[in-house]
This record gives sequence, C-alpha cells and structure tokens, in this order.
Amino acid sequence: MRWTFCCLIISLARCATAADDGLPCDSKIYCSGDLLHTVQTLKAFPSDSKFFVDLPLKVTEAEALAEFAKLGAPDKITLPQIQEFLNKTFKARPEEDLRPYKPTDFKPISQGGMSIYANITDANYKALAEAIHIKWESLGRQIPKTVEENQRQHSIIYLPHPFIIPGGRFREIYYWDSFWTIQGLLVSGMAETARGMIRNFIHLVNTVGHIPNGNRVYYMKRSQPPFLALMVEAFVNHKDTTPAAGRELIDEALPALVKEHKFWTDNRVATFTYNSKNYTLNIYKGGISEPRPESYREDREIAETLPADQQERFYRAIGAGAESGWDFSTRWMDTQDADFNTIRTHTIVPVDLNALLCAHERILGDYYTLTGNTSEAERFKSLAQKRGDEIHEVFWNDAKAMWRDYDLKTGAQREDFYISHIAPLFTRCSGSTVNITATPFMNRLLHSYDMKTVTSYPGGVPQGLKEPNKHTQWDLPNAWPPHQLMLVESFAANSEFRSQALQWAQKWVTAVDTGHRCSGYFYEKYDVNKVGAYGGGGEYAVQEGFGWTNGGILRLLELFPSELRAPASHTCPATAAPPTATIGTTVASSATTAGTSFMVAGLILGSIAVALRGVLE
Repeated sequence: MRWTFCCLIISLARCATAADDGLPCDSKIYCSGDLLHTVQTLKAFPSDSKFFVDLPLKVTEAEALAEFAKLGAPDKITLPQIQEFLNKTFKARPEEDLRPYKPTDFKPISQGGMSIYANITDANYKALAEAIHIKWESLGRQIPKTVEENQRQHSIIYLPHPFIIPGGRFREIYYWDSFWTIQGLLVSGMAETARGMIRNFIHLVNTVGHIPNGNRVYYMKRSQPPFLALMVEAFVNHKDTTPAAGRELIDEALPALVKEHKFWTDNRVATFTYNSKNYTLNIYKGGISEPRPESYREDREIAETLPADQQERFYRAIGAGAESGWDFSTRWMDTQDADFNTIRTHTIVPVDLNALLCAHERILGDYYTLTGNTSEAERFKSLAQKRGDEIHEVFWNDAKAMWRDYDLKTGAQREDFYISHIAPLFTRCSGSTVNITATPFMNRLLHSYDMKTVTSYPGGVPQGLKEPNKHTQWDLPNAWPPHQLMLVESFAANSEFRSQALQWAQKWVTAVDTGHRCSGYFYEKYDVNKVGAYGGGGEYAVQEGFGWTNGGILRLLELFPSELRAPASHTCPATAAPPTATIGTTVASSATTAGTSFMVAGLILGSIAVALRGVLE
C-alpha cells in the first residue's frame, strides 16, 4: 500500500513537472506524441476529442506504444488501421476505470434527508429540491485501487475518496465546479461526501503540488480558479458542522492551503507598473504550449489559421483560458470584438482571480489565528489587506462604479464589463482604505450602469454584455450557475440588499425550474433571453447533470427557503427540452424528475453518443 502510494506520487510528479516543456504531461499516449496526433487527426472519435483521452488502456503503456509503432510511419496510417489498433489496446468506454457510487450518507427526504426541506414553503420548490437531492445518487463516482496501481494505463488520476461529477462528458472531478457541488451536498445533509471531496483536493495538492483543472493527467499543468480555501470555509461554517468536525478539517487542510497559495504566488504572477506604482498580481497561465489533448483537433484547426510563429502563443493563451474556467470568452480576446485566434488570456490580470486569492489569504489568517500561530496569522492577514488595497488601486473604476480587468499589453483597464468583476464583493476583499461591504459602497455598485444592464434579462444574469463568436460560450446570452450564486451571495450578506438578492435568486431558480419541468433535465448553463432554455455556443454539446447547477439551487433554497415562490405557470421555450416534450405551451406548476442516460457507440464506429437529447451548446 505504502509502495503503491509512493509510486503514484512519483508518476504524478513526472506528469506535473514534464518540466515546463510546454507539454500537458509526460504521457506519450494521453498528452503528446504520434499516437495522440494520429488518433485525433484521423477523427477516430469525430464527435469529441475528449473521448479518446479518457479511454483506459487494456495493456501497458509500453505495449501500446510498441503496437502503434508496428503500424509504420504515422502519416501513412489509415482510419481502419487505427480503429483496429484501438480495439486491441484500449477499452471501449471511458467509464471503465470509474465505478458508480451511491453516497453512504445519502438519505431520502422521507427518511430525514435534507433538513431544510421542511422550511421550503412552496410545494413546487419542494419537488424541485427533492429532484436535485435524488440526483446526487446518479452523479456519484469512485475510482478502483487498480487505477492507483497502474496509473500509467489511465488518464484518470486516482482519488482516495468518492466524489460527485458534474455530468455528461465531464466524468471526472473538476476544481472550481466542486465548490457549488459541495454547497449543495451540505444542504442535502451529505457532509461526509462533501468532506471527502475536499480531502480529494488536499490529496491532489499533496501529490501533484497544486490542484489540476480536473483529475486527468492531461489537465495536470493547468489549474482552475482557486476555491479550496472557500470550500473548507463553507464546510466549517455550515450550520450542521460540529466545531470538532470543523477543527479537524482545518488542521488537515492548513498545510495544503499554504502549498496551494505558494503555487499561485510562485507560478502565476505578473509584475507591472500602473499609475507610477509597481504591482505583482496574479494571472492565469495554463502551463502548456501545445494543443489541449481533450480538444486536440479543435485547437490545431484554429492554430493553423495563424502564422507558425504565433501558434505557440495561441496554445499558451487557450491553456490559460481553460485554467480561468472561462473557456472561452470575448473577455480574453485581443479586443472584445476580435477573432478567437487573438486570444491572450495570459496578458490580462483578472479581477476575480485576485479576489479569490485575497479570500484564500484572509481564510489562512483566520485559521492560523484559530490554531494559535500568530506569526503566520499576521502574515496572511497582511497579505490579504495588501491585496485588497491593490485590487482597489488597479481594478476599481470610479467613473463606472465597478471593477475592471487590467490589460498588461495596453497598460490600462479593459473596457467591457463581465459579471466576474463583482468577485471582490463575493470574497469580502476590502483593503485598508475602502470597506467594499459597507452599504454606501454597495449601493453605488447596485446602481451602476453595468449592474442595471446585466440584471435586466428575464432568464438570469449573463456573463457579460458582449455577443459571442462561434468559439465562445462565456458571453451573452449565457448565464452560468457560479456567477448567479456569487452575485446573490455578495448582496444577500448585507441585510439592506437582501430583498434585491432575493429577486435575482428568484429569477435564477425560476429559470432552472422551468427548464427542468419542460425537459426533465438540469443543464450546465442557460439562455438569459428565454426562461428555462439551455445555453449555447462553445466547443462541445450542452451537458446535463449538472453538479454546480444542482448545488447552487439547493444553496439558494437554503438562503431563501420561505421567500422563493414558483410562478403559477410556466411557458416552455422551444430550446428547453428534447423533441418528445411539449414545446411552446403553458404548463401548470409541478416539478418533474427524469433520468438521463449516457451511451457510447462502438469503438470501431469511432463515435460518441451522449444522451443529450439533441441539445447543442
């Protein structure tokens, strides 16, 4: 057991440190090399590049590479040859190294599960809460020990505790998604599952050195927005967490939180001068200069529209964009109206990333105070206050009464607004001179042009006010769950603005509930122009499940159990449901539940069929 764990650390360290060579990891199967290139460019799996890199091997890595070499020159290999090779060396389905898991702390509501259920006064939202609660059972996964023992035959990274996946093509744990999933699990009374997910992230910090985008080797070099400290805080502060359980997790998490902070402050920084003052703040980098393996073909096709000397810059920028979680958005383009191939995420200093690290530093200060380590407590409190001051100095735009991202290329703030810009309020990141949680300051924010405009849509709050291009999905008209929750929680924390936060919460719960009634599904994102419609755009089909959507709704029902009320009737938008549903008609208020299936076509056919009911994102 000890030997296996040591081997796992060595294997993951090799992948993580594929030594700043720009490769996603050191695997010649899952991250780079002729085999990956041939399978992806021959379109062995034409629907989704991710399908191949999620497949486990039947044989060892060395045996697979030897079999591939027998096929001859890579540029002469045909599609039938590669299909025969894949049948011989790879298992047929990505799920074959995952096991379904029914969480042991799940209780049906009839048996006392979800304590807040009794406080929800609206009958339809009771049904909605139960539908989401039940969904946890279908999204639970665990990884068998054989993966740990044979890590090089898998792209999935072994995790010691069971976890909840987002759903659809996302068959693994994801970093920032999990914050809202954990919030929902806590509402459902599933503290052990929530704690296990946090412990998985601690495990990744201890084995990889940071938390990857997700637990796949091809995600190893890039992370996602740093939410680990906020996850721990959410668990510790939840009303059902005992002081002993909270303290136990704090003690376990503290070393990993420090290590995670060091990763970001050592490896993801930019130093610049603004208004005659020097700053060092954090940026997304992504750590790669090659195509993302899970989007290999798509990345290459776009890169090939650029001169050869610009392609590495493009790959670095999309790696950074994926690390941001906003993959992709006009937010990262050279100008917000520019083509996708101008993306330059790594030259933009994001408001939200620095606000999250401010929270990380604040929480470390609090927890070191709790443990009696006064020197470390003061160090991190000082870092948080300094970052709060710098966020105000660099990102705050007084004329707009709102924050803005900073552009290293132009040496100025970026022009356009994105909902991520409210992150300092969400993380309560005040400095020494301005209290951003004070009522007068929040009132200015609320009445800014940005806030008035972005909150005016019927189906939620969009990511920004720019129209997307064909490669982006984090733009108008899409509303993504995390930022609905960030906005609501930012203002609900001040009693003066609770009624306003309730209005936004109501709008979002209505949208998700309408989509669920009309289709039986919970989606990854929604269209703000059509209440209940799934969102579109991006590089893959719309995904159903869906972890952060479900968790976020339960969190809102926890915040406003008696105030949230379902409308008397709902109209199903044409893009809410599969063809079997009744579209464009008005239906009485009643929540329904529906299962979902995830099916994969045969390997020789080289196609993936996810039961997404014909919905395109």
